[in-house]
Amino acid sequence: MRRIVQAAILILVPISFFFGAICLSGVSAQRRQRRPPASARATSRPATIDYSKFSHATKKHQGACNTCHKVPTGNWKKVRDFPDVADYPGHDACIGCHRPQFFKGAKPVICSVCHSKVSPRDDVRFAFRNPAVPRQFLIEFPHDKHQDVIAQLERSPERAQQVKLVASGFGPANVKQTVSLRAWAHSRSSFTERSQTNSLLYNHPADAETKHYNNCEICHGPRTVALVAPATGWPDSFVPDAATFRAVPTSHASCFNCHWKSQQPTNENCAGCHKLSEPPFKLYSASDAPKRISVKFRHAREQHVQECTTCHINITKASTLRGLQPDVPITACTECHNKDGLRLDVSRELEAIDKNRDFVCSYCHTSDVGRLNAPPGHYLIAGREAMKRKDVK
Repeated sequence: MRRIVQAAILILVPISFFFGAICLSGVSAQRRQRRPPASARATSRPATIDYSKFSHATKKHQGACNTCHKVPTGNWKKVRDFPDVADYPGHDACIGCHRPQFFKGAKPVICSVCHSKVSPRDDVRFAFRNPAVPRQFLIEFPHDKHQDVIAQLERSPERAQQVKLVASGFGPANVKQTVSLRAWAHSRSSFTERSQTNSLLYNHPADAETKHYNNCEICHGPRTVALVAPATGWPDSFVPDAATFRAVPTSHASCFNCHWKSQQPTNENCAGCHKLSEPPFKLYSASDAPKRISVKFRHAREQHVQECTTCHINITKASTLRGLQPDVPITACTECHNKDGLRLDVSRELEAIDKNRDFVCSYCHTSDVGRLNAPPGHYLIAGREAMKRKDVK
């Protein structure tokens, strides 16, 4: 009997192991089928958030601007001469959602968004706005609307009388019915007539040294800060001085003259001008500014001090800053620089190319531009057929 039992055990044990292995393999197969692949498991994990960077593109950061930004900020009297947003939002703007990050360790990484040194004993912040941080907003500034507003500004009785005299001699008798004196003035075909007319329409009573215009110069005054050299250096080592360019607004100083409370977009309607761009955001550089072709042109030169739209003929039509170009036709230059009896600078340099295809135009341009083919408009001004340097014999 004992032998029979032993024999049965020897037979049943392998059979049990066999069926047990089959069952276990079936369970394992089911688990493998249910379990997502490693790649899927990796993507299903919550993304790690870099709290050292702040993005307005985050949906939770796109509430009303005054939810976080206070207008004006408490420090405005120290850094501005007018009420303005001149500092980052306070801690209360962040801590409502980010309390865990605020109290994570001795030096919370979230503090490095605003603070140059993360320390409980040092509250120094970066400059506002931080020039090292990519710009997240585009500025919408309609030159067309602002030019019309400027043209309709009330002037002194003396200036109004000058405008009437100009109007009676060159244009409409009733100046008040003219929606935009600027638009009318620049309908004149003669560059010289436009210059004379604009001088009367826009020129403030000036001192004997400097002329000032009640127009674009309200925001674009003379530049006083030295220029920053491009990354590749100045072509031909020609370093333009500050007076070469005009200044551009760097704060709300000009804007808030009208847009503080009385006219939309007001100081609380940031989105009226600041439009969120698409990520990835980018740092603003000289390459983003309208390209300057004639870098040797100086705005401050006495002969160049004119009402701005005398040369920048289409800028006042622009409804946005996107893709904005200086838009100065060659005719704005050649009224003085290629006219019989005055100067023939353009014609002389074109004639020099006729003699030497490698000649570099240098009166207006540095060599990076001066060695290129002259535009057809230059030849048209000189009364010649356009040609390319390779065709010079």
